[in-house]
Order: sequence, then C-alpha cells, then structure tokens
Amino acid sequence: MNNEFRDEITLKYGHHEVYCQVNGEGEELLIAFPGYGRTVDFYSPALPLLIHKYTTWIIDLPLHGKTTWNEPMFTIKDFTEIILLILQQTGQLRFSLLGHSFGGRAVLTQIPVFGKKLNQVFLLAPDGIKNPGLMTVGWIPGWLRRLTSGWVEQSHRLLPCAEWLHRRGWMASDTYRFAEFYLKTKERRQQVKMYWLSLADFQVDLSSVKNTIKTNQITTVIFIGKRDKIIPSDVGTILASGIESWVKIMNIKTGHSLNGGAVLESIKL
Repeated sequence: MNNEFRDEITLKYGHHEVYCQVNGEGEELLIAFPGYGRTVDFYSPALPLLIHKYTTWIIDLPLHGKTTWNEPMFTIKDFTEIILLILQQTGQLRFSLLGHSFGGRAVLTQIPVFGKKLNQVFLLAPDGIKNPGLMTVGWIPGWLRRLTSGWVEQSHRLLPCAEWLHRRGWMASDTYRFAEFYLKTKERRQQVKMYWLSLADFQVDLSSVKNTIKTNQITTVIFIGKRDKIIPSDVGTILASGIESWVKIMNIKTGHSLNGGAVLESIKL
C-alpha cells in the first residue's frame, strides 16, 4: 500500500470540524491519534502494516492539520465524544486504539471510558504516564495559566534571546529546537497556548487505566525509543507494574518518533 489514503471524512462536532483520514480494508476498527505538532501523515509508514487487519481512522488533533477548533480549550470528554462519533459512523461495537506522544496521552484517558469495548491498545512513546516539570501543569492554578497564556502570543520576540543563549551553550539544544519550532509562527503559538490551557484538565488517571486493562484483559503494547529524549525511559515499567500479564514493553532503537509507527512490525498484529 502506498501512502495515499483511502478516504477522508470531516466530523461535525459542536462548533468544531474534526478531520479524519481513513485507511485500510480490515474488519477491525483502529482509531489513531498522532502526537502534538504532528498530523495524520505521521502514521504513513505504519499503514502498510495495518491495511489488511484494520480499517484505521487517524484523527488530526485540535488546531492541527485540517481540524478546526473554535474554543480556547479541549477536554477528555471532547475526545470521548469524537470516538463516539466514529463508532456511530462505522457501526462498530468494538475497536482498538493507537496513540503517539500526546496522542498516547489521549488514548490513556479513554481506556477507562471504553474499556469494555477495547480489543487492543498500542502506545508509542506515550505522554501522560510520567510528566517531568511543567508537563504536569496540574499544580499551576487555572487563573495563572490563563494569565500567562497571553504571553505565548508574543513569545516569538524571545527567540533572538534563546538563540544567543544557545550559541553560548547556556541553553540545551533540545530546548532551543523546541522553542524555535513551536514559537516561530502564529499558528504554532496558538497550538502552544491551547495545550497550555488544556493540559492540566487532561491528566491520566493511571490507577484507573491499570484497573481497566486488568479487568477487561486488554492487550496493551507500549513502545519506548531507546534514544528518546522527550519521554522518560521507565514509562513502560510504570504502566506494566502490577498488570504485567496484559502489557508488553518494546524497547526500540529509535528516537521519539518511533519511525511513524513502523515499529509495529516488531509485534504480531
């Protein structure tokens, strides 16, 4: 299969339009979420692996790709409602989930909601299991997040300072590349602003996730990139602890992108 999609569907959800790319001809439904800063095209390398077993719906996240989002925030419930729209559209009663990075966080939040309907879960370098530093943001009061969100719109003015610090070795390369990529354009600054406002209310209840996986015997595979500098390397063992029978950890010699899901070839789908 080449990287051309079989179909595209835009779901009307409230005042929003959620873009979905539909691939494959399999009997099983797979719903996939790319990571933050990515679009549906992220999973192109994985599609040849999925075509025969799954019909895969890949979703552009809020303010990403062709999805339009007309509110300043999003919630866990929004992702639940989007999945319900897909189930209604397809007529499927059961399905599997795939998520990379922030998309992995989205998948984790939906496991307790849809546990009885889930066949399998695939997590690629998932965010949300262990959140270093500001990624937790739940400890930051809502009023302060709203106040500081306005600064993001002018944050591109700080890029020359960041470049100066980076040249002198006072700012890590990864931090500088993040700032340069996400603050350079107005569109990306709007993404940063929305996710800064939303993330505190989009936290993973890990205890509930584990209990749901165990109770419903959901086969879960978590892929960790050995060269990943974004997601902590121990998230796999944290998730699997206490539910080892249902969680398989795959440590892959890649970075954070995990080859756009092509690492799925290392397991039996």
